[in-house]
Formats: sequence, structure tokens, C-alpha cells
Amino acid sequence: MQNAFSDALSKLLTQHIALAQTRHETLTWLAFMIMRQGTICLWRLAAYVDTVAEIDSVRRRFYRFFQHVALDGSLTAPVIVGLLGLRGKPWVLAMDRTNWEFGKTTINILMISVIWNGIGIPLIWALLPTAGNSNTQARTDLLDRLREAIPDMKVSSLMGDREFIGGAWMAYLSKEKIPFVLRLRENQHFVRDGFATWTITQIAKGLGKGEKMILKGWCKLGQHTDEDSPAVRLVVMRLHSGELLALACSAKPKHALAAYRQRWTIETLFSNLKTKGFNLEDTHITNAQKLSTLLAVLALAVTLFVKTGVASERIRPVPVKKHGRKACSISAIGLSALRKIAAAAEPDQVIAFLQHLLSPKLPVNQLKPLPF
Repeated sequence: MQNAFSDALSKLLTQHIALAQTRHETLTWLAFMIMRQGTICLWRLAAYVDTVAEIDSVRRRFYRFFQHVALDGSLTAPVIVGLLGLRGKPWVLAMDRTNWEFGKTTINILMISVIWNGIGIPLIWALLPTAGNSNTQARTDLLDRLREAIPDMKVSSLMGDREFIGGAWMAYLSKEKIPFVLRLRENQHFVRDGFATWTITQIAKGLGKGEKMILKGWCKLGQHTDEDSPAVRLVVMRLHSGELLALACSAKPKHALAAYRQRWTIETLFSNLKTKGFNLEDTHITNAQKLSTLLAVLALAVTLFVKTGVASERIRPVPVKKHGRKACSISAIGLSALRKIAAAAEPDQVIAFLQHLLSPKLPVNQLKPLPF
């Protein structure tokens, strides 16, 4: 399957990413091997490549790829949008940040994912130069890069947790006509015309567990708001843990809680990239450009195995356990299916499957005769 996958993916990538033929081949080897072996360790992956070249030669080829090729979400996002069939459709986006330490180096990644079939797919990211929260400039720059890469994108909503608030940030989203649902801290102050300044904790004092409220009228965040601060609607719910879930939304407050639940998909995405997937934190790469290239390879891999998982679930629905959750994640199903196909499928079946997998269509019919 490696050669068929490499040829098919190379043809697709050639339309979007300008690289020499050997670089395209190396990129497809990396995406395929990372999915098949479940690791980003280049030293290990080299031994599994189906080539007559010696292992050390393949390793050097991998290392040179990261030394001389610079990829980021601006290049891979159009490919991913095409693969998911999202052109012309409104997207639900989630913004979040993940970080870890490697020696004395802090790796801090700000990412925007698109939610597709209930799963987060990485679209674009930025390697922040310092530890800690992102600032407004980093967020706006990231969204501007995404809009430049895909000028016709339509956003139905953008989700973010308590890090992604602030008058300047919300003003930017309002100016760009990007609807948002952002979580607030419990001590957040807000002002309504004709009322005193309140905090979320004060206004939700009488809420019992599981109860929610939608504040009447528009509010502005902060104790002393300025004219540029955008007006928002507030929705508050007391979780069964006793914690308050407070949301600021630009529209449709009745749907805010249901919409915000989708934000968790980016947390699942980070798990798929790290502990439950490819152990991204094990990488020894600390150079921002090289790490961005690795994330681009992983973004392509995630798109393909998630798409395979969704097609597989259409054929064999995943059973739901007593606690209400599925017995296995769509991501895990997709990875297992691709690995089984690589190990046992006939070449002509693989080619037919890949033709649809690498198109905007779901390869449901092409997957049915395959072993998975």
C-alpha cells in the first residue's frame, strides 16, 4: 500500500505545495509511516519504509527533509479543506493552546482546528516564542493567516476557553464578522445599561446544579468598558461539579451551550497527537520551523485516518456503552482500519479506496470490500 499511497498523495499535494518530486515522496512516506507505526520518531520510522535503500540512507533523507523543507498550516489547510469537502460550507472552529517542556525549551503551540463530524482536525497553528497564554496579536495573526490561505472560508462559530477573552480580541472577531462562543472566568465583571457592575459569580448565585440562565439584554465585559468593546450575550450554567460555565456569545444565546460542547474536540485532537496517538511530546525537535513541518505532516495524517474512521463508522456503527459513550473513538477506528488495509488488502482495492479517500468524498463503498 505504501507505493500506491505515496503516488496518490503526491499527485494531490503537487497541486498545492511546490516541492521537488523526491521531497513529495518523502512527505508521503512520513505521513504513511506515522499512521502505520503510531510514532513520530524518525529513527524508528526509517526501518519500515518499503525501499531498497539502506536504513541509514532513509534516516538521512528524513533529516534532510526537515532541514530543507518548511511547511505550515497555510500550505496544508487548503489540502485538508478539500479532502473534507468543506469548500463553500460554514465551518465551526475551535482555538486552543498546548504546551510541554523538552529540557530547558518550552514548546507552546497555538492552534485552530475545524470540527468535522464531531472531530477536531488541525488547520493552522503558530509556535509561540514564550511560555504562557497567547495574546490578542498572536490570535489575530493566526486567523489572518488562515483567511489568507483560504479567502472564501465561512465561519459559523469560533469556540475558545477562558484564555481567549478580551475586548480587543472580541472586537476583532466582531469586525471580521466571525461569530464566537467564548468561556469566561467566574470572577469576570460585566456591565449592562441601567445596572450596576456584576461578576459572573454574583449573577449566578441562585443557580442550582444543572440549572442555566440567559441574561436578558446585551452586556459589555469589564468594570470600566470603552466604546470599542463589543456587546455580547451571556449564558451561565452551574455544572454538576458546582463549577460555573459562563459563556459570552455574539449571537444565538439559546444555542451557545450546545455549540460550546464541540470545543472539547480540540482537546481530543491534542490527545490524538500526543498520549493517545503519536506521542508528539516525545519529539526531540525544538526548532520552530522544523516542528511546524512535523505538525503539517501530522495534520495530513489526522485528516486521512479520521476520514477513514468516519467512513468505517457508516458501515459498522460503533456500539455505545452503558455510560453513554462509544466503545471506541472514530480516530482509533480509522487508524486501525488503515493499518489493516495496508497489511492485507489487494492492490486494486487499495487504489480504488485511495482515489476516494484523497477526494472530497467519503470512501464508504470503496471501504466495504476491504479488510478492516
